[in-house]
Amino acid sequence: MKLAFVVPRYGHDIVGGAETQLREYAEHLVGAGHAIEVLTTCARDHFTWRNELPAGARTEQGVTVRRFPVTQAKDHGLMADLHAILDADLPLDRDSQRAWVENTGHSTGLLEGIEKAAAKVDALIFAPYLFASTVFGVHIAPRRSLVVPCLHDEAYARFDLIQDALCAAAGLLFNSPAEMRLGESLLDGRIPPHRLVGDGFAELARPPDPDGWRRRRRVDGALVAFAGRREAAKNFPLLAQWVAAHTLAIAPDRPIRLAAMGRGPIDVPSAARGVVLDLGVVAEDEKYDAMAASLAVAQLSLYESFSYVIAEGWLSGTPAIVHAGCPVTREHCERGGGGVWVESVEEFSEAVSMLLADPALRARMAVAGRAYILAEYGWPAVIERLVAAAADLVGR
Repeated sequence: MKLAFVVPRYGHDIVGGAETQLREYAEHLVGAGHAIEVLTTCARDHFTWRNELPAGARTEQGVTVRRFPVTQAKDHGLMADLHAILDADLPLDRDSQRAWVENTGHSTGLLEGIEKAAAKVDALIFAPYLFASTVFGVHIAPRRSLVVPCLHDEAYARFDLIQDALCAAAGLLFNSPAEMRLGESLLDGRIPPHRLVGDGFAELARPPDPDGWRRRRRVDGALVAFAGRREAAKNFPLLAQWVAAHTLAIAPDRPIRLAAMGRGPIDVPSAARGVVLDLGVVAEDEKYDAMAASLAVAQLSLYESFSYVIAEGWLSGTPAIVHAGCPVTREHCERGGGGVWVESVEEFSEAVSMLLADPALRARMAVAGRAYILAEYGWPAVIERLVAAAADLVGR
C-alpha cells in the first residue's frame, strides 16, 4: 500500500503524542514493505511555528519526508486574544475560528504538496485534528483522506470549521474506545465511517536499569516520573503542585520528587520548584531508566486520546497515576489494572503513600499494565488494523 502521512511537525526530536504516533506508524509500515512518505512543515516548535528545519525531501529511517516552510507567521497577540475568549467559555465565530487555525503552522507549500500526493497514493492520513495541515488539508482530496484525530474534549473540538473537516474525511481512525465515544458524541449523526486502530507498542529493546540511572544521576529518594510537554495543557503545573503538597504539607515523612522529562519551562509556583528534578529532554533509554526508578508515572492531563507515556511506564515496569477526570487514561487503568485514578491532591497523596508502602502492589500493577498494552496495542495488531482500515474506508 502507498500512503502519505500529513503531520504539522515530524522528527525523532519532536515532542508530541500525535507526532510520535504518526512517525512510528510510518516507520513500521516501511518495515512491513509499504511505500510511505510524510508531508510536514519546517517547524520544530508548536508554540512559535518558526521554520527551523530545512525545506525539501530527505530520507529518515527509510521514510521519505518532505518539509515545507510555514508561510503564515504566528500572530501571538491575536492568539492571546482568541484564547482569552475561549478561556471565558465563549464561542468563536467562524472567521475567528479560521484565524485561530491559520495560526497553527499554515503552509501553502504543504497544501500544494498534499494535492500532488493525493493523485499517487492510496490514502492520505492526517493527524492531529486541530492544526492547519489537517483542517485545510482534508478538503483537498476528502475521499482519499483519513484522520487520526487524537481528539480531546476541549473547545477546539467544537469549532464548526474543525468539525466540518472531520466530517468531510473518508474516515476517522481512533486511538481508544473512550476517544471514539467522544467523537461519536461530538459529531453525532454527521460522523463519517470510523475504526479503532490505536497507538502501537513493543517490548523495550533492553531492560531498564533504574539502579544504574540513579548512580549516574546521583539521585536518591522516591520519585514520580513525568515525560512529555511540560505545559498547562498537560496539567504539568498541577502535578508539580500536588507533589509539593504531598512532600511539604500532607506527608512530609514520605517525601517524593517529580522527575520531569520533556520540553517546556518548569513554570510552577516557587513552593513546588524544590521538589521538581528538571531532567529536560533525555534519550529513550534514559527515559525508561528514570521511569523504572520511579514509584509511578503520573499523567494528570485531562485531554488525552491515548496517553503514550503511561504505556511507556508499564513497559518500564512502573504503574500509573492518572486524573479521574480523563476518560481515556482512566479507562486504560480500569481495563488493564495498571494504575490508579485520582481527582484531588488528597487522593493523589493517598495513592503515592499506598504505592510507597507496597512494592509488591506496584509490581503487580505494572505487570498487568504491560500485559494489557501488548495484548491490545502490540505493533502487529495495530499495523494490521491500520492497513485494513485504509483499504476499507478510502474510495467508498
